[in-house]
Amino acid sequence: MRNDRVRIFVGRHRNILVAYGVMLVVVILFAFNQADFFTRYGPQSIFNQIITLCIATLGQTLIILTAGIDLSIGNQIIFLNCVMATIMQPIIDLVGNDGLGIVLTLAVILAAGALCGLLNGVLVAYGRLQPIVVTLATSSIYIGLARYVRPEPGGEVKSEFARLMTGRVLEYIPMAAIVLLLVIVLVWIPFRNSRSGQALYAIGGNETAAYLSGIKINRAKISAYLVAGVCSALCAIMLTAQTRSGDPTAANNFTNNSIAAAALGGASLAGGTGSYFGSIAGAVILSLIVGLLVFWQVSSYYQNLIQGLILVLALSVNFIVHFVKKRQAAARAAAK
Repeated sequence: MRNDRVRIFVGRHRNILVAYGVMLVVVILFAFNQADFFTRYGPQSIFNQIITLCIATLGQTLIILTAGIDLSIGNQIIFLNCVMATIMQPIIDLVGNDGLGIVLTLAVILAAGALCGLLNGVLVAYGRLQPIVVTLATSSIYIGLARYVRPEPGGEVKSEFARLMTGRVLEYIPMAAIVLLLVIVLVWIPFRNSRSGQALYAIGGNETAAYLSGIKINRAKISAYLVAGVCSALCAIMLTAQTRSGDPTAANNFTNNSIAAAALGGASLAGGTGSYFGSIAGAVILSLIVGLLVFWQVSSYYQNLIQGLILVLALSVNFIVHFVKKRQAAARAAAK
């Protein structure tokens, strides 16, 4: 009985288990290459390195659950980064208090991120357009807005805010780890357990069947894109704290890497399968691999090549697993 349970568990979560196995290997390699890995600075450095892609991947995973892909996530992040770096000091000057000004700035960025996601969701749900087409178009809009807000890199970010968001709490706990935990506990899990969140799996599995069963398709899709927009805003907040500026010309791999990370973590691009647990493993793998390439002094040109190969591999594995499961289901149906 126990062996059967183990076999069922492994079969159901095979992709996630493989992702965490690969992540363990990558972390061990990283530990041997980072001199301060086993000091209190080691976890801080790692979480600062992985936090942005982890949050972006959580947002992308919600869209992938609906059998869609959001190509605008990267440029949403850059746009919100430019806005935050531009408005923080003016808002602080307006209210005359650093703490209140920072809080108001964060509220504006979160609201702007929600609006970006809402725009994507409304166009997909009510425009009856393919997500990849809609988000490709809005991606151009967001990067255009970013360049309008900040024609050139710059802005002013309070150093106290930057140190808080990239530092440690109680000397040992990285603030980035706390932020990631809060995103999971306060954003992902409540949404996942809501009716709209549960509906995403049904929509990705079979949208027609979900509609016939009474699921409100449009509301669920709009909710997914809205929450993904909030994730983009949170990612932009952490990015702004790390860079202390806004840059519309910054290298932007968030879109491609978030798709690859979700696929590495077991999310099916056909929809209906995915979880924060696996997506975070995929994001950690990709983030630390980039760090390893830097440690090994690999040229930036080859870094892009390797990241592209990882993306192709992740998508190929996902497709092969889906194809094998489909063939097995067909064989069982034929046997009956």
